[in-house]
Amino acid sequence: MKKNKVRVNITVDKELLDKAKTRLNLFGGKLSTLFNAYLKDFVETMDKDFSANQREIANKLRDLELRLQKIEEKKK
Repeated sequence: MKKNKVRVNITVDKELLDKAKTRLNLFGGKLSTLFNAYLKDFVETMDKDFSANQREIANKLRDLELRLQKIEEKKK
C-alpha cells in the first residue's frame, strides 16, 4: 500500500453497489478507482466559488434590464 493512501471501511447500498460492479469494467474493475474519481470531483467542486459567478451574472442581468428600459423609453 502506498503511503499517500488510506484504507477506509464504509457501508454502501447493496443495490447501488451491484449496479456499480456491472459498470466497473470502465474503470479497470476496481471499486476504489471509481470511488476516488467521485471523491476527487466532490473535493474540486467544494473548492470552487460559485457565488462569485452568480454575482457576475446578476450584474449582467441588471445591466441588460436597464438597457431594455432605456430602449423602451426612447420608443415612447
